[in-house]
Amino acid sequence: MITLNLREYQTIAPHLVIASASNGDAGSPHKHQDTIVDRPAGDRSDATNWLNMVPKLERPPQKHRTTLAFESGADSRACEQFRLMQHRLVTARPTGGVVLITSPGAEDGKSLNCQNLAWALAEAGHKTLLLDLDLRRPSLLTSLGGVCPQSIEQVLKGEVTPEAAIRAVGDLPLYIIGLDKAVSKPVPLLRAPELSNLLKWAQKNFQWVLLDAPPVLPVADVEQLLPRADLVLMVVRERVTRRAAVQRSAEMLGEHLSSLIFNDVTMSIAAGYGANYDRGYR
Repeated sequence: MITLNLREYQTIAPHLVIASASNGDAGSPHKHQDTIVDRPAGDRSDATNWLNMVPKLERPPQKHRTTLAFESGADSRACEQFRLMQHRLVTARPTGGVVLITSPGAEDGKSLNCQNLAWALAEAGHKTLLLDLDLRRPSLLTSLGGVCPQSIEQVLKGEVTPEAAIRAVGDLPLYIIGLDKAVSKPVPLLRAPELSNLLKWAQKNFQWVLLDAPPVLPVADVEQLLPRADLVLMVVRERVTRRAAVQRSAEMLGEHLSSLIFNDVTMSIAAGYGANYDRGYR
């Protein structure tokens, strides 16, 4: 297996910011560039008071496992890295926007980075919404140890409204519309007008909307989402992500790709990110 180190990532994509996302306290932080490619953001109004009435995400003790850096220790090095990432994101786009987070394939820590970045944004006081759009292998609810009576699949099918499916995560201005099981035919849902309606609703009510998107290489699902995002971030992991996978993914994302999240610490997400992750995309 041919993998990459940080310097080689910069050679492949010198115009992209490289941010270090760590899940531990050991080691020295990488140096970072200070710019993110910016794109115009649409007008977004403040969320109305109805958000204060949103039910909290149920997190039964038997399902609740702490996999997020901020729930493991808010003063950890990992949390500081995500706070740095959110600061640069907000500096680049003060008005907020829709951020799509993807990765070349399995074992890159895409969903965990998405959740921790969302938590950092909410901690800083920004109304933030997480949408689980990795419909073939959803993992946000599993990582949070949560359950939702209604899912994003039902929203995309027009069976329930976003207001019925949304749940608040903890006491921060952090919200989620999740999915607890795989969708057998996701592409029609990603092409449906309900997705456009959902994102318009989300942009009206939240400053930041983070899309946990499918990985780039196993299937073409992510291509349906690219035009809908203001920023596209791709998570790669040193010594794990293959050189060819990074190159091919960057080519497929093309001009949509805004930045890399350089993830250099082994992360394990209990469901959806093991050795069999790609099987869900076959």
